[in-house]
Amino acid sequence: MVFPEVKIDPRVRYLDYTWLISGILYEGGTDKLIPELMKRGINEVYFYNVAGTMIGQKAVAGVSGSFDVEQFHVVVTADQAENIFDFIYRFCDLSEPNKGIIYMNKLNRSTKHSLQGDENTQLEEITE
Repeated sequence: MVFPEVKIDPRVRYLDYTWLISGILYEGGTDKLIPELMKRGINEVYFYNVAGTMIGQKAVAGVSGSFDVEQFHVVVTADQAENIFDFIYRFCDLSEPNKGIIYMNKLNRSTKHSLQGDENTQLEEITE
């Protein structure tokens, strides 16, 4: 199997020092976590509710056991990654059994999100 060649846009400056911290909270709590992260200057946070139950929890077929299960994602720089990971771990009490899981991955490429100012610049097409 041959993969297609990845074309990199020379006009876009990619960052290679970002990490993605992801986790699942079985009892919710992301609504309290996000303001705490924003106080620490982390603005790239999002979460969503997912359907599921903890491993080992008894469930009745056709009936969802918990609606408070939430999954979150936080994008941080490499120098903040360990500290933010540790903060989330402690803030959400993930050392307790059946509270949730957390993991961290280095992002291959990411870009800064910046809103355009008054000047409306048009990007040129990529040529091969």
